[in-house]
Amino acid sequence: MKIFLLALYDEWCLSLRMLSAVLRKEGHEVRLAYLQSYPQIGGQDGRDDPEGYHVWAASVSGADFKALGALVRDFDPGLIGVTTTSSFYGLTQRVTEVMRAASPAPIIWGGVDATANPELSIACADMVCIGEGEELIVELTGRLAAGQDITRIQGLWVRQNGEIHRNPIRPLNHRLEALPWADFDPRNKYWISGGKAHEATLPPGSALGHSFPIIAARGCLYSCTYCCNSMYRELYGAKDYVRLRPVEDVVEEIVHYVKDHPEVEIIEFFDDVFGFDSEWMARFAEIYPRRVGKPFWCFTYPAVCRPELVQWLKQAGVSYIVMGVQSGSQRTLREDYHRNASRQKTIEAARLIRDSGIALFVDLILGNPFETEQDYLDTLELLLELPPGVVSQEINYLTLYRNYPLSKKAEEAGYHLTWYEGWNAAQVMRQDEFIFWRGILMMVQFPQIKPETLRTMARDPLLRANPEVVNNLALTLEAKTYLPGTRIDRVAKLEAEVARLNMEIHRYRGSRAVQWYFRLKKRFF
Repeated sequence: MKIFLLALYDEWCLSLRMLSAVLRKEGHEVRLAYLQSYPQIGGQDGRDDPEGYHVWAASVSGADFKALGALVRDFDPGLIGVTTTSSFYGLTQRVTEVMRAASPAPIIWGGVDATANPELSIACADMVCIGEGEELIVELTGRLAAGQDITRIQGLWVRQNGEIHRNPIRPLNHRLEALPWADFDPRNKYWISGGKAHEATLPPGSALGHSFPIIAARGCLYSCTYCCNSMYRELYGAKDYVRLRPVEDVVEEIVHYVKDHPEVEIIEFFDDVFGFDSEWMARFAEIYPRRVGKPFWCFTYPAVCRPELVQWLKQAGVSYIVMGVQSGSQRTLREDYHRNASRQKTIEAARLIRDSGIALFVDLILGNPFETEQDYLDTLELLLELPPGVVSQEINYLTLYRNYPLSKKAEEAGYHLTWYEGWNAAQVMRQDEFIFWRGILMMVQFPQIKPETLRTMARDPLLRANPEVVNNLALTLEAKTYLPGTRIDRVAKLEAEVARLNMEIHRYRGSRAVQWYFRLKKRFF
């Protein structure tokens, strides 16, 4: 059977690559396409194009839609699958229309937004996958190929003959090592852009050109109310929700990929919380440097960041760690986000990481409708207590996704959430307030601005009335400190390059051929 899979603005598309792998293992023919790419988010291709699509973050030309339709029509699939996200709900509707016009094949939606909003999804798609999809897609394609009934498959909603069949959730797969590795074979992969479908082509600027993304564990230990894991834990239950792949399976997948892609510079672990299991982490620290030896980065959480974990990460060769802080207010963390992360534990975790010589990036969120002035000041004070060298990533404007716990709480509290056009998401913070506090909190990482100066700025009514002044100062410091589009320190990068060149010079001076060259040059010239 032929299956066509489509991702939007996501050439990584790990979930679809995993589905492709299980389908290919079953003997099916799979064509995977990604409409535009992550570096193209926020483009203008569809603006003023009567056949295009344009909303904030997603802009697709009519020519790209025609290329998508032609790619589907040429393949003539028996099933079409689309992965959905809340930010591209409207675009998912549009590509469904395009592909339905090109093929009579049934269309199934899956992904986090389809799981959060199945009623909205089934109104457009023929089928909706609720939750994880590997076992479901194998059963579905088997039944379709055999002409059997598909209305009673666990985890699947089906719209058929005017009736919607809503089946109960399928139990989680606890044998992740039995699944094939994600499908990164470039064959039958297409990047749609510029009115063409480019086969076996990575989009310019794609991180896949130098990195490899992988997941060692599924699920998260925590239920942060703004995150999809809170929804999934409600759906599946907390018991055994988090599942780990064996260390050997994870390492062998990386070895296999790097062998075929020697250009890979770094491994990216997208586990929600990496290394939470001590036995697993000790084994990883033993095997990974010997079998892989590539630098990697990962996410951590303050409550799991123990001395032995940091030691194992350093032993394994971690390049940097990203730790979610989100807020310095214990009230916000406890009451709004349901995060188990004490102020003291966050500070201790940051010190552990920095004292080990590991680069640390922290995530912050602004825009929670329940936050007060004191909550923002508490966040400022927490950041000022973190050790030197901690880098703030781009501060996130809190997005309230439809049907997530925090969004429901906001609606119950009387906040009127206006869902963005083409999104299943809303934001409620005033723009001037966000600009002001983003600038204040971003400047903590720059030693040029003293703590007392920041405290004074945070309470200055004139600056509050003119937040662009604070924001422009923060942006100027960012531009002077980091390389464009990164959090790579300009000076540190230059020092590292000088050190590398010195090593090269030292190595060449030790070469007998180079020594002979300089002797001859000195003698005859």
